[in-house]
Amino acid sequence: MADARPIIIIKKKGGHGGHHGGAWKVAYADFVTAMMALFIVLWLMSADEELKKAVSSFFSNSAPPSDGTGLPCSKKTPASDSNNSMRSPSDVTVIST
Repeated sequence: MADARPIIIIKKKGGHGGHHGGAWKVAYADFVTAMMALFIVLWLMSADEELKKAVSSFFSNSAPPSDGTGLPCSKKTPASDSNNSMRSPSDVTVIST
């Protein structure tokens, strides 16, 4: 037993506090989104009546205009595009409501 190696215990001192997570990023993103919304509202309040009516009609709950294809404001379906060689008319189903 006299030849036994001594046991060496190394105690490491603690460093900095470590990683504390990224919850601040979520809070910051919420804050930036709220500021963006505030400035958009302030901009719209100072806008002229024509712009207010245009924005109001864009966000109205009425159905979008349709030309009978089922696609809003569409003059042609994706299958009727002459440059679209990846789809044939049999691959596209147009549903009108």
